[in-house]
Amino acid sequence: MEIKIDDLSGGEVIELFEEHLADMYATSPPESVHALDVDALKSPDITFFSG
Repeated sequence: MEIKIDDLSGGEVIELFEEHLADMYATSPPESVHALDVDALKSPDITFFSG
């Protein structure tokens, strides 16, 4: 596996991440979901890695 910095422009990573977020919201109370959405993760202050 190669882990690299990702700019979140690829569809596969976004699809997996959005599926994960949807599952978190479906199975957890809203106040217990401590996650950023894709737009927030694209902030220049955040480095996102994928592999």
